[in-house]
Amino acid sequence: MDMSFISAQFSPWTLGLIVIILVLTVYFQVFRYNARTAEAAPTILTSIGIFGTFLGVALGLSDFDTLHLQDSVPQLLSGLKTAFWSSIAGLLGALTIKFRAVMDITHADDNQAHTASIDDLNNELVKIHSALSGEDNQTLLQEFALMRLEQKRQSEDLIIAMQHYQKEMVEANTQALIDALAVVMRDFNTKIDEQYGDNFKRLNESVGQMLQWQQQYKQQLVELADNQQSIGSAMQDASSAFENMVVHAQSFNGISESLGNMLQGLNTQRDVLDQHLSGLAKLVNDAGEGLPKLEERMLFLTSGLADSLQSYSQRMEDMLNKTTHSMSETTVNLTSQLQTAYSGAFDQLDEKILKTLTQTDKQIAKLDAALEHELNKSLKTMGEQLGALSEKFVQDYSPLTERLHDLVNLAEKRVN
Repeated sequence: MDMSFISAQFSPWTLGLIVIILVLTVYFQVFRYNARTAEAAPTILTSIGIFGTFLGVALGLSDFDTLHLQDSVPQLLSGLKTAFWSSIAGLLGALTIKFRAVMDITHADDNQAHTASIDDLNNELVKIHSALSGEDNQTLLQEFALMRLEQKRQSEDLIIAMQHYQKEMVEANTQALIDALAVVMRDFNTKIDEQYGDNFKRLNESVGQMLQWQQQYKQQLVELADNQQSIGSAMQDASSAFENMVVHAQSFNGISESLGNMLQGLNTQRDVLDQHLSGLAKLVNDAGEGLPKLEERMLFLTSGLADSLQSYSQRMEDMLNKTTHSMSETTVNLTSQLQTAYSGAFDQLDEKILKTLTQTDKQIAKLDAALEHELNKSLKTMGEQLGALSEKFVQDYSPLTERLHDLVNLAEKRVN
């Protein structure tokens, strides 16, 4: 009847947890009770009770359905029963063990208090009085004084030893710090040489290429200067030819002036001859008609002479015109050729200079861009590696500084 009632009221989980807690409580109370058990057993029993609490809640919520609350409530209540009864059993077992521990401590204190009697107290007081009275010719105060002197001497010796130790520690730490810094700087320089050696080699190669390019550019400038000198020589030759042409033109002008003077003299002679012929004709007319033959002869002579003079004058004028026209054409052709030569020379010179300057600008721009890129790349890589090395140096140096600081503090504490 009773077993069926218990089975109806408690689930198997609840019964199992309660049985475990009861068994452990009896075990701790009867078979394994001591001071350590009194400290650890309540924690174990309470933990089992808490475990049962969470287990009961988990079992109650495992089949809980919000859509069928009426069917889920009995399961939830069963889980809550498991939770509460397991907690109660665990706390009850822990309280029994703690209560027994408290009672044992109180009983032990009472026994210790009743152990020391009045006689024992009297004996202890007599011993203290004997120690203070100085029956053995040495009082307790004298012993304290001697002890103080001994402690003072030991303290002075300890202070001297600590000062000596501190001095040695400072020297040793200073030397160790110097050695560590030397090692770090040596490693730092080694890493710098290893990591930046290639970059400096590339930079040296770039500088060498730049110097080579400067030599080539210098050679091109020398060639350009030679070309300019050649063009200058050609210009000087052209100038000399032009000067010769001017001199010849001046000579032609003198010849033209001489021919003009000669024609003018011929015209003057023709006028004089006309005057003489006119006088002769007048003389012939005055002579009369008796001389018809002479008149005819003179007329023939006069007309022949006039025709000869006119023909000679016409030929001289044609020759002078041809000479002047030829000189003009020669001057025009020579001037045109000189202008063409000058224009071509100047155009070629300008074209070569512009081409050379353009190539030079392009090469300088390419070289500047390449140098800037390489320098930026080298500086960036150098900055990153310096940052990493600095960070590594700080990381390696910080523990050493902290240890040194701790040693100094420890030495100061010992001195104080």
